Amino acid sequence: MRRLGLAVVATAVVLTGGGCAKAITGTPVATPGEAGKGMVPADLLTTTCREFLTMDTVTRREVIVAIGKSGNQLVSMNPQLWAGVASALCGFVDPSAPVKDVVMGQGIR
Repeated sequence: MRRLGLAVVATAVVLTGGGCAKAITGTPVATPGEAGKGMVPADLLTTTCREFLTMDTVTRREVIVAIGKSGNQLVSMNPQLWAGVASALCGFVDPSAPVKDVVMGQGIR
């Protein structure tokens, strides 16, 4: 039983301390071939799945950051993860569905 407790503590330490040990400095740069791809809507919160799927990775993340700042604390904790989730979900919903609604679980049928 004591071994199980130690294993749980060890796992918790690894999971909480397993992040990056060193901050990455510099300016983010688009992957070759993605620069200038997709248009950014004036209001990122109104971005539709159709628009989102044509955006580059950096712009998709900006949309997700805007959704997080609008009050979605779960999304704001890890925008990179949610950008991937939104990309996957937008492939299954109506292209005119707002990304904000898709991420919140609305508009998925």
